[in-house]
Amino acid sequence: MNNYNILKRSSIIIGGILALLVLLSFYIRTTPAFLGNIDVLMFVGMDDPTYQLRRIEQVIANYPNVPWFDPMTYFPYGQQMHWGPLFPFLGATICILAGAVTRPEIISVSLFLPCVLAALLVPIVYLLVSRVADWKAGLFAAFFIAIMPGQFFSRSFYGYLDHHAGEVFFSTLFCLCYIIALMYCRRHPVDIKKWETWKIPALLGVLCGISYTLGLALMPTMLLFALLVGIFTPIWFIIQRSIGHCGASALLINTVTFLVAIIGFFIIGIHAEGGLNYYTTGHPVAYSLLILANVLLFLFSYALREKPVWYYVGAILGVTVLGIVALAALMPDLFQYLLSNAVGFFGSSDIHWQTIREARPWEWDDAWKTFNYSLVLFCLGLAVLAWRIRKELCPSHAFTLLWSIVILYATSQHIRYEYYLAVPVAILGGIAVGFALDLMKLPGGAKQEKPDAGELKTPETKKKIEKGKGKHSSTRNQGDFSPIQAVSYIFLGIVLLSVLLFSFAAIGMDLKSGGYRLNQDWRMATEWLEKNTPDPGIDYLAIYEKENFTYPDSAYGVMSWWDYGHIITLLGKRIPNANPFQYGVNGPNGSARFLLTQNESEADQILDNLNTRYVITDIDMDTGYLNAISIWDNPDVGIDPYQKQFLFPNQDGKTGVNYSVLTDEYYHTMVSRLHNFDGSYIEPGEVYFLKYMTPENSGISIPVVVEANKTSYTDGIARMESFNASTNPGYDAILANFVNTDPVSPVSSLQHYRLIYESDTRTTPADMPDLRYVKIFEYVKGAKISGDGVLELPIKTNTGREFVYRANSVNGTFTVPYPTDTSVGAVTVTGPYRNNITGDTYSVTEEQVKSGLSL
Repeated sequence: MNNYNILKRSSIIIGGILALLVLLSFYIRTTPAFLGNIDVLMFVGMDDPTYQLRRIEQVIANYPNVPWFDPMTYFPYGQQMHWGPLFPFLGATICILAGAVTRPEIISVSLFLPCVLAALLVPIVYLLVSRVADWKAGLFAAFFIAIMPGQFFSRSFYGYLDHHAGEVFFSTLFCLCYIIALMYCRRHPVDIKKWETWKIPALLGVLCGISYTLGLALMPTMLLFALLVGIFTPIWFIIQRSIGHCGASALLINTVTFLVAIIGFFIIGIHAEGGLNYYTTGHPVAYSLLILANVLLFLFSYALREKPVWYYVGAILGVTVLGIVALAALMPDLFQYLLSNAVGFFGSSDIHWQTIREARPWEWDDAWKTFNYSLVLFCLGLAVLAWRIRKELCPSHAFTLLWSIVILYATSQHIRYEYYLAVPVAILGGIAVGFALDLMKLPGGAKQEKPDAGELKTPETKKKIEKGKGKHSSTRNQGDFSPIQAVSYIFLGIVLLSVLLFSFAAIGMDLKSGGYRLNQDWRMATEWLEKNTPDPGIDYLAIYEKENFTYPDSAYGVMSWWDYGHIITLLGKRIPNANPFQYGVNGPNGSARFLLTQNESEADQILDNLNTRYVITDIDMDTGYLNAISIWDNPDVGIDPYQKQFLFPNQDGKTGVNYSVLTDEYYHTMVSRLHNFDGSYIEPGEVYFLKYMTPENSGISIPVVVEANKTSYTDGIARMESFNASTNPGYDAILANFVNTDPVSPVSSLQHYRLIYESDTRTTPADMPDLRYVKIFEYVKGAKISGDGVLELPIKTNTGREFVYRANSVNGTFTVPYPTDTSVGAVTVTGPYRNNITGDTYSVTEEQVKSGLSL
């Protein structure tokens, strides 16, 4: 059989294996699609996927135009878009081609997009690794990326309709194109004086620029890979100098690549001002600086072409330092702009890593949970690449190694970049396996020296090859077992064991991965919101331009925590004040300040400032998200005013248990008064009197409880009044409780907020007050009734829950939000207001409540 037939047969076999891996990658991500459930909306992930669905709907309605400004979020300002146009354009295109028109049809088609992009990454990774190493390493790398668990898998799973899989796909495609250019120029270096050597490298540069622009059109974070090229470029120049070239290849490839990127950027357009995480002029400036750096590196290389290479290395270091100093001195604004963006990209503020899960640093537990035994392969792959760089000094190896290190560092700063790291882990894992399999071919256990596929065949290289052949042609006695051979077998055993352990663990995690489920309580609440609240007067599917847009008088906002902004937009077709872009969260009018203020007047002023009519709360804001809300409101104090940690000693006096208790301040926050008490006046029952030793006195980081008594509120107040801090140095006391429905002091009624809807799910056991998962409140002026005491009004909600709304008098006046002549939203009033002291009853009309009239 001739070589052509062998090559053809092996290509067919490799192609078949890759096809199977593509199908495997696609299948394990799309299993929920084949469950036979026609309600596809339930599979859409919360937060960002719901907003991507909105964007796809908009593009379908206005095809091929993509909106850059959205007035349906971040009311009353609107949101300038910093996500790229490519993902919704791709989603809309496949929906149009598939004939998807209705929302269920659009969802059914769109949810496959991330899964397809992840599956198509399999041959991309194979092509890349087969060039950096060989076909065996390529196949294993393709297998690893097909089953890679963690964030890459979860963000490309059916239901997670977002751009992350696209980010990984297009960035890897760019790296593949760039490595192909590196390898071609390694074999056929550009000669600055010979124009015929420019043609193919220039075309490869165009290919790199196009692939980079595609990634940039998806997300501005593609800039990370421009930074990668910027870091690699001096290394490439030094490698070229070491083999006798001035670096014309690097100059040409990088210049063409980023000239195309600049053109591509202006095709995408300038759509914001500010940092590089938006489509700002900072991008072409950064690419221009990168091109300028290449020109300078080449000029220095050419000027020092007769000098030893270490002269050039010293010149690069010196010019780099001088360039930074000169930029800071001559263009301080530009220097500060670039510096702040670099810090913002790689660094992380406390407020973000404490409150946003994907912005926190990556820790060892996170790494092992995701990648487990593939981390062993990753480290071995790094070692193999480093060894090959030392032996061969090949740019493609250096680029791959640097790519892995840069992404690893970015992930260590922001855990969200873990999905980027999946590709380097797969690549280096494949390289490690390929290297280990090559060890099996050699009797001595050492890998035969051979030039990389892209290595330049210089006379020196040829000598090394011949020398290597002679070296390895010697035979060993059959009984010999050298230390090198022993180490090789150990290496092979570690690699194969890691492959097996990782494969079983990864496939197990993938198959156990539960499908995404849209929160059904939020779904019901927002769908009810759309049908039962006034239209804000904005066309949901229309494209508006920021420069000439003004909100109509009928527009209004919906106040909630930022996590729920997109679902309010998509399903409620209403305009949230805060959204998952973290807009509208902090500041004097932010959602954090509204939810935590203990002053209803301040809360009213916030809603008036924002022209907001509805407030939506849920049990998570009231409990689990309280820490994040408090940090956004005031990062200096955080949750401490509302929830305190105490050490409760055990009976042995030597050990203890940490417990969180809720303070009086918590029960008076707006989120507690709304969600826990429905805006009603409530009197405390039993409370806990805690006497504790302060950390300064105990030497322990949290207070230590020395006395804990459950007592009545009246007795608790008496105990607090009798506690004398001056006679108890190092001790303090507090009234607190453990349950969010048990206040520790009287909580006044809210005068301007009324419950109009609640979801079905009960969040408390039967022996506790009935709290539903999601509640919607309307902000109204409230009717005025003269008198003292407490007014009581029987209420029945849409879930059948019955409670008594109680309003306390303030300065001789009751301000009440419910009418007695009609239902409000889904809530029914079952009687008149009754004064619990005088027995007088009052009827209130909706007009009086809406207009703030007096009876």
